[in-house]
Amino acid sequence: MSNQSHLKFDALTTTGIEILEKLQTSLQSELAALSERNLDLIKQFAVEKSQILVDFSNNTQQRSQLLESLKFSSNEKDIQLFFSSCADPSTKKTCIDNWHTLAQNLKVVIDSNNVNEQVLKRNQYNIDTILSILQGKQANNVLYDAKGDKGDYSGQSRIGKA
Repeated sequence: MSNQSHLKFDALTTTGIEILEKLQTSLQSELAALSERNLDLIKQFAVEKSQILVDFSNNTQQRSQLLESLKFSSNEKDIQLFFSSCADPSTKKTCIDNWHTLAQNLKVVIDSNNVNEQVLKRNQYNIDTILSILQGKQANNVLYDAKGDKGDYSGQSRIGKA
């Protein structure tokens, strides 16, 4: 197998790393916007994040297509076989190192996105609670609780009980 295919795969991997770093920066900015409850910035970061994810998806597809053209699949075992087929030790090490960096960056991005999701859910809960208070509803007047069990719906109308 030619060294060129490994170098091309590594170039795509490096591009993926750059995209994930850009996404991580966007997620950090989004977290600040969520904490400040700045709706304009939140919308802006949602659009930005969406475009970055499209770019990463395209990058992933390009890596997969390259592997498939070389008769490898995109699973971890075949990727390791692909790296093993590299004749040049320095290229092989670079490919493996960059692949691990890509995987680590992906984990960091997933964790950051989960943090943002939790902040968003907490903000939504707080807003719902405030709205319930302003509308004169008691927080415990729910048909079903979060587990799906029967809730305390004593303050609701008869139709709501049905």
